[in-house]
Amino acid sequence: MQLRANRSPSFLTTPSGFTLVELLVVVALMGAIGLFALPSISNFFKVSLNSTTREMASLIKETYNSTAMTKKVHRLVYDFKENKFWVEVGPANVLMDTAATKEKEERRRRFAKPGDEPKGPAFALAKSVTRKPISLPRGVEFEDVQTEQSKEPITEGKAYTHFFPQGIIEQTTIHLKDSSNHHITLVIHPLIGRTKVIDRYVKQEEALKE
Repeated sequence: MQLRANRSPSFLTTPSGFTLVELLVVVALMGAIGLFALPSISNFFKVSLNSTTREMASLIKETYNSTAMTKKVHRLVYDFKENKFWVEVGPANVLMDTAATKEKEERRRRFAKPGDEPKGPAFALAKSVTRKPISLPRGVEFEDVQTEQSKEPITEGKAYTHFFPQGIIEQTTIHLKDSSNHHITLVIHPLIGRTKVIDRYVKQEEALKE
């Protein structure tokens, strides 16, 4: 008499030969690995955010020193579209851009006659401070920037912090965030190039009181 080999029931076996129990074990292991990996990813972005904060604070101090040494106006540029920042330098007597000056310059360009020499940019990259624009790390971005010239936080285009040879800095509040929803506030005070770092999102009026 021929014996028939024992076989697992068809509902416990997949076409590829794995049993349902084996598949459940694999799924459980993948879930556990994902659970442990999430904090690591979150910590990675947090480290990148903290690193960016230190780099910006150092750059602000360096820009303050360069302004004092060269006696030329500098400005820190925040580019929301490209997610980059850098330092530019201008002449000693350049003034901050305001709504009035921007409108005047736009009017001048609009009514300029053919053959008129185009006016060159007042500011250019300060290569002694930043050789090229600095990209924010992956997962880190500018949330908003608010300066003395802006009544509301700036969230698009470009924003600027101006440094003057007299030792005065345009008071600025910078908000950075990462993909894991960590927030950091940097407050640039108008004297001595000092930057205060707050490990959460704080509005400008509140940040100045802390």
